[in-house]
Amino acid sequence: MKRKKLVSAVLGFILLVCLSTGALAAQWADFTDISGHWAEQTLKKGFDDGLIAGMSDTVLAPDAPITAAQMITVLCRVLGAQESADSPGPDVPPDAWYADAAARAFNLGLISASPGDLDAPMTRQNALAMLAKAFSLVPAEPELSVLAQYSDAEKLDAANKKALAALVSEGLVQGFGGALNVSGSITRAEFLTVLYRVAENYIPASALVSGAQGGSVIRDGGALSHISAGKLWFGCPAESVYLTGIKAGTVTLRGHHLKTLSLSGSTLSALVADIGAGSVSIGRAGEKIGLVRLAACTSADIGAGADAVEITGSGIAVSIAGAHSRLVITGSGNTVTLAPGASVALLRITGGDNTVTPADDDAGQASAADIALSGSGNTVVCAGGDGRVSVGGRENGLTLASGASAALTVSGEKARVAAGALSENAAVTVSGNENAVSFSAGAAISLEISGALNVVSADGAGTVSAAAVPGDSNWIILDCAGLQALSVSGKYNTVTFGKTGAGQLVSAVLSGGWNALSVSGESTLGYAEIKGAGNTVTVGGTAETITISGRKTVLKGGGSVKNLTVGAGGCSITLRAENVTDDSARYEEARVLALVTLGYKGNYTLSWAETHDYEDFEKEIWINAKGYSSATGYLIWVNLAMQRVNIFTGSAGDWTLLRSSIVGTGASGTGTPAGVWRTTYKSWSGWTTGTYTVKPVVGFRENTGYAFHSRLYYPGTSRLSDSSIGFPISHGCVRMYDEDILYIYDNIPVGTTVVVY
Repeated sequence: MKRKKLVSAVLGFILLVCLSTGALAAQWADFTDISGHWAEQTLKKGFDDGLIAGMSDTVLAPDAPITAAQMITVLCRVLGAQESADSPGPDVPPDAWYADAAARAFNLGLISASPGDLDAPMTRQNALAMLAKAFSLVPAEPELSVLAQYSDAEKLDAANKKALAALVSEGLVQGFGGALNVSGSITRAEFLTVLYRVAENYIPASALVSGAQGGSVIRDGGALSHISAGKLWFGCPAESVYLTGIKAGTVTLRGHHLKTLSLSGSTLSALVADIGAGSVSIGRAGEKIGLVRLAACTSADIGAGADAVEITGSGIAVSIAGAHSRLVITGSGNTVTLAPGASVALLRITGGDNTVTPADDDAGQASAADIALSGSGNTVVCAGGDGRVSVGGRENGLTLASGASAALTVSGEKARVAAGALSENAAVTVSGNENAVSFSAGAAISLEISGALNVVSADGAGTVSAAAVPGDSNWIILDCAGLQALSVSGKYNTVTFGKTGAGQLVSAVLSGGWNALSVSGESTLGYAEIKGAGNTVTVGGTAETITISGRKTVLKGGGSVKNLTVGAGGCSITLRAENVTDDSARYEEARVLALVTLGYKGNYTLSWAETHDYEDFEKEIWINAKGYSSATGYLIWVNLAMQRVNIFTGSAGDWTLLRSSIVGTGASGTGTPAGVWRTTYKSWSGWTTGTYTVKPVVGFRENTGYAFHSRLYYPGTSRLSDSSIGFPISHGCVRMYDEDILYIYDNIPVGTTVVVY
């Protein structure tokens, strides 16, 4: 049976943990296993303070591992925790010696509803994380890079990284041998060492003297006046805390029934509120606090006397007045109300479902300069400052009613961002997907949209110096006074300029494909170059010069263009033009001649042939540009690159594509010879050998065995023995599907020109 030792009146609130079934040692000198121990002095202090007892009359067992049950018992007593929650589940037997401590620890948030076997030794990382949680040592954004010095840092659980980083940063944990031993157990001596590094003194408020070394845990609150102190913790039973004219480091409130907090004339490095369901009012006149951290409370009223604010807890209603250097929210479900005139130099939110809004529904009455959202489901409404704004995460909402921003970056997904007038030379970058972004253009704004499925709009009397759209499927509305340069290299984007008013679009280049650009009837277009395929340009007003080099361009609208140059085929042009230069035929011919080259292009699969081919009009351009003729009114082009037989009708220079089919030409080493030949004979019965039958057969190239024929059948049957087609496979002939060779046999006369290329 575990036994406890009564502590002194001064240390009456501290648990004496007896980790053995042996008798208690009467004297320190009776222990035989502590002389020369690396933590001998710490163990002596722990023994004298009643924090540890012997395993027997002579054994202290400093290197024995501590279990989770033993740790939560110590921590609950150190903090004076008395409030119990329901038992944290079936992992804790009702009759366990630590059941009461488990209920208190669960209420403190030290263990979960399913804590596992609390009688098992704790791993070092879990024990240290619990200690950091108990003493509220974890800031919103600890410096995680301090963990990189340890060889086993990558073994840390994600949930423990912040706690361990905080302990290392403050010198409370140092590791050994270049490692933290995160997966090992923690001994009595190690636990006691870290505990004393956190707080050396466990005393009532009346016993605290000015200049006391190390941290001090004060159980029941009380009054401190005109002294200097290091770090202070007011334990869970504290109902009233009066600090008058004191100077201290971090003051942490753990009182779960805190009713009164007075900091009159005091200067604190930080104040941490971890008080459960309580409320606090901080930063009033006469108070000077470097940082306020809200770890757990119901509500908080923070005035100008506090500089920085961190909200690491969840579900807190916070009112903020005055100017503050930063507001960082890592918790979730918090509601922050900014009083009129409140300002934050840096606002950063990494938690979820938080709301930051002005008190009187007027976003112009409260402001934030630098803003960074990376959580999810957050809503921020305020005036912008002259800093940088970034929105990551998912489904965040940001409204900047007025003010300017040096840069606006949207890298998240499904965000809703509405910004006021941006400052001169500001940059707007949208790299995320499915966002809705709007802003008022200032002077020389730059815009880049590299994400997809975004809706971006800019209005106002300002000018966008450059708008680049390398992303796909975006909808961009530029309703500003001017746009110097538009570049659309992505696909399927829709860009509208001057939707509701007159504007000047100086230059536009569409190098991507299948985009739509519309210039309103009251706007002017200086120069546009349409390079990609399938773009649609609608001109409602006047355009000076438009050059088209992209195929299948659609140029339309009720306006007009002064100078139009067309250098691509398949275009539809209905826009009125004063001067037209049509070089489409020449450019298309040059392009197609460069496009069609000798040699197979595929990966030796039928599926490749089914999805790759030249376009019909490109085939006609090529065959006509080459000047081929035929004596029969038909011409066959065996295209080796795409494994196609293309059949044309007409005459030299005027061939029209009649039929195209997938084939299989000669394999490597037995390739179908390139050149110009003619059909020489037809045979319905085809060829039958000891291994295959092909029929019918249409020969080409005189005095050779080269021919068009079917795929290979078993001799004398209609059962395929080799169905391969769509890639080089034969001994030099051209294998075809039955319906395709039958077409040639039935319709193409002997003497028809056959071009193999």
